[in-house]
Formats: sequence, C-alpha cells, structure tokens
Amino acid sequence: MRTFVALLALILCVSFSPTRGEETAREVLERVKMKYESIDDAQLRFSQRTRFEMTNVEQYVTGTLFLKKGNKYRVEFDEQTIVTNGQTVWSYSVSTNQVLIDNFKLDGRSISPEKILAGAPADFYSTLVGKEKLGKTETIRLKLIPKDDQSFIRSLKLWVDESSWLIKKAEISDVSGKQTEYFVKDIEVNIGLQDSHFTYQIPEGVEVVDLR
Repeated sequence: MRTFVALLALILCVSFSPTRGEETAREVLERVKMKYESIDDAQLRFSQRTRFEMTNVEQYVTGTLFLKKGNKYRVEFDEQTIVTNGQTVWSYSVSTNQVLIDNFKLDGRSISPEKILAGAPADFYSTLVGKEKLGKTETIRLKLIPKDDQSFIRSLKLWVDESSWLIKKAEISDVSGKQTEYFVKDIEVNIGLQDSHFTYQIPEGVEVVDLR
C-alpha cells in the first residue's frame, strides 16, 4: 500500500530540485510547484498500467483518486477501495468482502500526498527531454533520477501539460524491475471535499480485520 500511495502522489503533486545548468527544467518544475501549492484538494480519474520485467506480465486498471491536504486520500477501483483520514487507513477488497484497518504510518521511504504538497522531496536530478503531444495536449517531458543510490525508485518520467502546469502522465521504474505508468484522464482542483469523504463507512456484512 505504501508503494502504491507513493506512486499516485508523485503523479498529482511534484516538486524537485534540478541540477545546475538546467535552466529550462528548473523553470518547468518551479511552475509545477507553484501550481500545486495553490491546491487544497483534488479529484482525478486515472489509468494505471503495470509491467513486471521478470515475468513480462502486464496489468491494467482504472480508478479515481480524491486528495486533500492533511494526508487525506481516497482511491477507488472496481475491486478495491483505500481510504485514509491521516490517522487510520481502511482497505476494502470486493473479492474477499473484507476490510483491513491499520494506523496511517509515514517513514523515510514514504512519499505522502502531504509531503508532496508541502514541496518535497528534493531528491532527484532532473533533465528536460523535450516536448510530446498526448492526444490533443502539448506536454513537456522530464526525466528524473534519484540522487540516493539506495532509492526504491530507479527513474521517474513526467509529462507536464504546458498550458495548465499539471502532470498529465508519469512513468516510474523501481528496483524490483516493475514499471508503472499512470495517465491522468481528467482532474478537478479545489472542489471543497469534506473531511467525511476520507473516513470509510464499513458496509454491513463485511469482515473486519483490525491490525492496529
């Protein structure tokens, strides 16, 4: 769950420190940072494609992410719902008819929505690759490599909508050989999401497993 949240957060809100001499990359990332500093909450629909290098298996899902400052998020898939209010995490699976409850935890490897919205992490070298059209959207493509050799992320590619300065697409490769691609279909920001949206209401008849 920690890895999944980290990757989703990276799509929505990113602020990195570029290397010296990369004036254009720095300008793009500063514009992205300024854009997201103005966001208190957001809702986006996305697709997720995951490829596993060792087995050559590919998985594809679509979902909706609700996000609010204060480490609050809600991710809805057809078969799973993950919700946290910043203190408790609920993970409901349709196939098992079971909800797991745990404490919300952050550690050194975690990249939470709150961390990103606060303007972190600054742990990557950045390079501007060029421009690319995604459908009708003109984007600026960036590649980021972690400064830390022990980082879980091997590389991160971002496609930034140059008209709105929102992240349109992200592609993350990790040390396990897994490559995950996220494509943002649409996004609404500052829509006034209520805190109650980030507390999961357990349906009647669902098995509860409390791990706290």
